[in-house]
Amino acid sequence: MSDRYIEKNLLYLLLISLLFHIAVYLVFTTFPPGQPKTPPEPTMVDLTDLPELTPQPLPREKPEPLPQAQAEVKRYAERRQRVAKEMAPKGRDEVDRMLPKRSIVPQMSRPVPTPRQVSPPQAAQPAREPVAPGAGIFRPKSAQVPDRAKLFPSATRMARLEESYREKYRSEVEEGDTRFLNTDDILFGSFLRRLETGIYGVWHYPQAALLRGIEGTTPVRITFNRRGEIIRVDMLESSGSKILDDEVLRTLNALGPVGSFPKGYTGDTFKLIAFFHYGSGSGRLR
Repeated sequence: MSDRYIEKNLLYLLLISLLFHIAVYLVFTTFPPGQPKTPPEPTMVDLTDLPELTPQPLPREKPEPLPQAQAEVKRYAERRQRVAKEMAPKGRDEVDRMLPKRSIVPQMSRPVPTPRQVSPPQAAQPAREPVAPGAGIFRPKSAQVPDRAKLFPSATRMARLEESYREKYRSEVEEGDTRFLNTDDILFGSFLRRLETGIYGVWHYPQAALLRGIEGTTPVRITFNRRGEIIRVDMLESSGSKILDDEVLRTLNALGPVGSFPKGYTGDTFKLIAFFHYGSGSGRLR
């Protein structure tokens, strides 16, 4: 290469370098360097109580005005016609009113005859035989009801037993204010029958004595006042068993008023001698 060519290229390079430096200088002078960011200063906030807000009534919505009813479109016939008389079709009620009413005849229902129940002929009750001495004696209630033949002693035995006790205490009866238990008595018959009914309802054969086969007779003297109340009970003898004696006393204490004395009796008290007999699974009173 020639020296002239080299010099020419060198001049171009110098010119380019000069233009580059001028451009860099203009950039730094035109745009100043950015300032450093400083942290923002803290802001102070004062807290104050807010006043209570009273609820304000909500504004009522005004009802929208209803659209005016559209005017009814009147229909006219294409041609005007004159009718002699307008008549609407008759309703169902009017038609029913014009029809003749039918009278309802009540139907009589015949009752169905019920078959009669033929009751079997009742057996004729045997006539009551006169009570033999010693037969009309009380028996207390017991849990078991054995055979009737075993339930009562024989009438002969009871009659002898009753007679022996009556002979023993006949002297007290002869005094006038004491009597034996006799429901056929003319003066005290109804009173003594009420007494028998009351004793039958509360007197029992003690189960312990019944299971052990304990038997005996407890004679007692019962004193009544004019209202028919028992005011005193005297045990004349013991039956030999405390169980039987206690049952007799319990029965008389549980007995209520029997009723007033007969009108023909003027005494204030009435004494009765009765015999409570336990034997053969039952008890009898005379």
